Amino acid sequence: MGSAPNGIVYFAADGGLLEYDGKTWKSFRGSIGFTRSILVVNDSLIFTGSDLDFGVWHRNKYQDFEYTSLYPFREDAFDISEEFWQIHQLQDAILFVSSRNIYVYRNEQLVKVAAPSSFSGSFKANGQVYFTDESQGLLVFEDFSLKKVIDFPDQFNARITGIYQHENGWVIVTRDLGLYHFADGTLSPLNNELSEELKAAKVFSFERIGEKHYAFGTVLKGLYIADMDGKIIHYVNRQKGLPSNTILSMHYSPAGKLWLGMDYGISVLDLKNNFTTFHDYRGDFGTGHTAILKDNIFYLGTNQGLYRSGWDELNNNREIFRFQLIADTEGQVWTLENINNTLLMGHDRGLFMVLENTVEKLSDQDGVWTIVPYKDYLLTGNYNGISIFRKSGNKWTFLKKMDLILGSCSQLIIEKDNILWVNIPNFGIIRAVLDQDLNPVERLIFPKDIFEGDDAFILKNEMEIHVFTDRYQYTYNHSENEFIQAKESKVFPEVEGQLAGVYLPIALHPDYEFFPVYNGFALKFLSTDAETRTADISLTLRRIEAFNNHERVLLYPGARVPYQLNNFQIECIVPNQNDVLYQYKLNDKGEWSEWGQDNTIEFLNLKHGEYNLFVRALIHDMVIDKPAITFRVAAPWYFTWYAYVIYFLVLALLIYIIISWQKVSLKKQKKQMLLKEQNSLRQQTEKHKQEITLLEKKRFQAEYDQLKQQLKSKTIELANKARDNEEKNRLLLALKEKCEKAQQNPALFDIKWGEMQRILDTYLKIEDKTFEIQMDELHQEFFKKLKENFPDLSNNDLRMCAYLKIGLNTKEIAEILNIQPSSFYISRSRLRKKLNLKPEEDLYSFLNGV
Repeated sequence: MGSAPNGIVYFAADGGLLEYDGKTWKSFRGSIGFTRSILVVNDSLIFTGSDLDFGVWHRNKYQDFEYTSLYPFREDAFDISEEFWQIHQLQDAILFVSSRNIYVYRNEQLVKVAAPSSFSGSFKANGQVYFTDESQGLLVFEDFSLKKVIDFPDQFNARITGIYQHENGWVIVTRDLGLYHFADGTLSPLNNELSEELKAAKVFSFERIGEKHYAFGTVLKGLYIADMDGKIIHYVNRQKGLPSNTILSMHYSPAGKLWLGMDYGISVLDLKNNFTTFHDYRGDFGTGHTAILKDNIFYLGTNQGLYRSGWDELNNNREIFRFQLIADTEGQVWTLENINNTLLMGHDRGLFMVLENTVEKLSDQDGVWTIVPYKDYLLTGNYNGISIFRKSGNKWTFLKKMDLILGSCSQLIIEKDNILWVNIPNFGIIRAVLDQDLNPVERLIFPKDIFEGDDAFILKNEMEIHVFTDRYQYTYNHSENEFIQAKESKVFPEVEGQLAGVYLPIALHPDYEFFPVYNGFALKFLSTDAETRTADISLTLRRIEAFNNHERVLLYPGARVPYQLNNFQIECIVPNQNDVLYQYKLNDKGEWSEWGQDNTIEFLNLKHGEYNLFVRALIHDMVIDKPAITFRVAAPWYFTWYAYVIYFLVLALLIYIIISWQKVSLKKQKKQMLLKEQNSLRQQTEKHKQEITLLEKKRFQAEYDQLKQQLKSKTIELANKARDNEEKNRLLLALKEKCEKAQQNPALFDIKWGEMQRILDTYLKIEDKTFEIQMDELHQEFFKKLKENFPDLSNNDLRMCAYLKIGLNTKEIAEILNIQPSSFYISRSRLRKKLNLKPEEDLYSFLNGV
């Protein structure tokens, strides 16, 4: 084992190296076989030796270690079978030690020094490296050679595990024979308590602690720590918390921690810690709640009863801590008070007076939480209310119960002569003003709900009353009669396992305080050990990691990461230190975060650019700064130079396309405009044609109407003429009749009347043909179609069809035909039948469709 100056501890492990910073373990593989030895130069340079190899580890920029073998016979290691159990640094040289040889690594050169016989051990003391050889005794390494220091006598057959200088000589630590002193060429055993203990314990490992103390790891009895004179200071074994009594290796770090390599696992003792914790591993006394020191006797009140022990018997140089249970005290002890040199005990079963090894019960009031003297009285907070005692002779006797205050009174605090504060868990806090008869004449109740958090505790400090919870601190304002939240007061336990609700320790001694912890108790040493050297404390960067939903990538300071990995986890730590708070800010203009115990910093979705992370730590009221950690987030691809080139090309192409499109569009628009104009002209022409056609149509319609009117007039005229002709015919017919009568006379006139008759007949026939000729001229095509389709139509029917076609009404047709309208209706019905028309068909429409 070994530690770097910054406090990180390293361990030899199977096939590689283990690293521990107080929170995180890391393992690195590289060497062959089981790693047996380690030498830590700093947190970036480490040498290790194994059973088949030795080499060097260098830390890379990603904060990981990479191994390089230095063993010249690595390829033939299994044939040579050389194991390297020790490594030493001697000035600028590194010594790798096996039982057969010493390999000196210096200036990247390797020199081999053979053992005279066989090395059984090697040790570094006073700046020199010593070797024990089976035949030559104790040797010192100087100038690449071995010089004899001690030639052990033949009867001295012991395995040496360590040496140190003392009183002008050397103390030799053996495995089985205890301690020996060598001075003036004489080797003699040391006859002291430590040597006798080590003989029985079998020393396997040895380590120097500071300037005046030494640690001895044994096979059978655990750990001994002694001073230069052999006085046992600490004795730690399995009954005091070690996993076992076998300690195979040890390392004392500058931070004051003694690391122990056990036969199974690793343990650590914080020797600079002012706390000594007494855990009840054997079930001897239980969980301590209160304690007091009286007449050099330590009284311990626990959940099992009241125990006593000599104060000196609590020293850690004993194999076990022995506590004696005082008879008739079995059960929960809540408080111990020394009042006027009388030791009183608040017990689950009431109030007791303690008389060395015995107790005397003073009342039957069960459950005494606290005991407070008040004037000539004694007040006790009980499970139900407050009991008042008055001294009678040398004994306290019960007087009465205090009125108006009920409940489990776990705390009583006297503020002034007549003001009493009472803490009742799960109810609240009461401020009571007492009269001369100890009756509360005024009460002010502060319910539990006004105090945020749990485990409320009253504290009187400099004439002020404070209430602490596990979250906040409150101060009583006398003028307003209320509690004001002063600040957030997250109370961190001073010792691991400290009972909840304990805010103040119990003062035992000018140099010691008592703390209750689960399954035991702890004592805090208040004086400063001037001999303990202060370790260099530094804030160390452990890891930078960029990640997204799909991958995580290790980084190094100053690294540049792609934009898609713009989430970061950065871990910094003060290695192997307790009660450290951390704070950070991003870039100079950023704001410092709140102090917190989390040493891992996380940033999500950072924009592209360069960032400087500032981290600092707070420990023992000392702020430790870390130089800025720089990293860069690359611009996304759409902000890179080639993206801008693409943008420029795309823009140029776009401009070209736009210009080309505009040209094409302009040409198209011109063409469209031309087509539009052409279409417009065509439409105008078409419109003009339509207008002309419409005018022509109107003209034709007018002409048609005119012709139709003329036809109608002509028809009427013809009809009238026909009527006239008919009348003439009737007249002529009458004349003919008269001529026929005249013919009856013999006749001169026969011939003449015959000629007249022929002329009249001819005239009549000619007149009849005139109407048909005129009708044929007007409706020649119409009559033709009718005669073709309906050959049964007479001339009268044809005339009636023509009259209907030209739009003459019934009256007009009847007048032309010289008939009654009713007769025309009959003629029209006959005509419909001749035309084969159905009842629903219109005659007028039919004739116009012919």
